[in-house]
Amino acid sequence: MPQGKTAALGPGAARIATASLAPAPATRSAEPLAFAATPSTSGRGEIDRLIGHYSHLYGVPVSLVRRVVQRESTFNPKARNGPYWGLMQIRHDTARSMGYSGPASGLLDADTNLRYAVKYLRGAWLVGGKNENAAIRHYSRGYYYEAKRLGLLEETGLR
Repeated sequence: MPQGKTAALGPGAARIATASLAPAPATRSAEPLAFAATPSTSGRGEIDRLIGHYSHLYGVPVSLVRRVVQRESTFNPKARNGPYWGLMQIRHDTARSMGYSGPASGLLDADTNLRYAVKYLRGAWLVGGKNENAAIRHYSRGYYYEAKRLGLLEETGLR
């Protein structure tokens, strides 16, 4: 720092300016990070098993469910973004329309999230003509009116 500027700020300004250039000492936080590993019941192997189970149960491709989970939460079952919850970032009201009756926070459980979100994804899969790209678009923006137009409200579980 030029001498004229530090002199105008006061006698300790040069020491403060120089001290701020030094690297901060490394510290170790006792607080867990937001993206820290989740309990073993929500580990990647368990998530993969659940994806396979619910894909088979609802008749949608495993690859489609994996794409949605990767896109929405990068396989983080505790992901949260506004009104969207868990692995597949499903809204609480959407999960309720698929039969869920618990609190919104319950959707942070991988099994619960996949049970209701894959059921909703099945509707997007059907409305999208069993095309993965179309299903992802419908899953993201909603598909009620398209399902109604196609006469698929009951088959998609929306009625």
